[in-house]
Amino acid sequence: EANMQALVPRLRGPDGADQASAAAALAEQAGADTGLHALIVDAGALPPLVALLRAGTEQGKTNAADAIGWLAVDAPTCARIVGEGALPPLIALVSLSRACSNANAGINACNALENLVEDDPRLRELAEEHGAAGALAAAAHAPDCGWAQAARDALRALCPTQDDTERALGYTHRKSCALVAERDLEICGLRAERDTLAGGYASLASLAGPVEKGHDVVFECE
Repeated sequence: EANMQALVPRLRGPDGADQASAAAALAEQAGADTGLHALIVDAGALPPLVALLRAGTEQGKTNAADAIGWLAVDAPTCARIVGEGALPPLIALVSLSRACSNANAGINACNALENLVEDDPRLRELAEEHGAAGALAAAAHAPDCGWAQAARDALRALCPTQDDTERALGYTHRKSCALVAERDLEICGLRAERDTLAGGYASLASLAGPVEKGHDVVFECE
């Protein structure tokens, strides 16, 4: 516990490498012993972890996402993590990881998103509002994405039913919405024949408007 108390101030320190190291240590502790989760949260780790996720180095963001993913195992903690503002930087990290070919960052971000939204419809809708479906779908279908399976798992957690999928698509950027509708309903666990979903595709595509094929959000690598 004393070591944990020492790690939290390091997350707020001026040295990016030390911040990343502290986040990695917290992730290791959280992954090794779920009994430490409450102690880590009570020590005040969530705000600086989310701040690191938002504005840290690439390694800092990667390790912060890892720690958040391990901590996101119960409803109260998940709500607190989302309340600290973790969803937008996690979703951004999914796209950033594709742009920078950082598999560890992508896996950690997807795992954290999956754990956060899996058991809470309210958090799923918040993630949908922030565009999680589009970012995850793009990673899930990218031929060069080494962590596509993690993106698929997170997308299934985000959209467990067709209603969830259609609502998520309504929040997705207009230029990517139709691509998600055309290619990603099946990823969400919908294994019905394509012709039975034709009406659904058409209605979703009508929400999307014109689509620029190949359009994707590009984030600058550090």
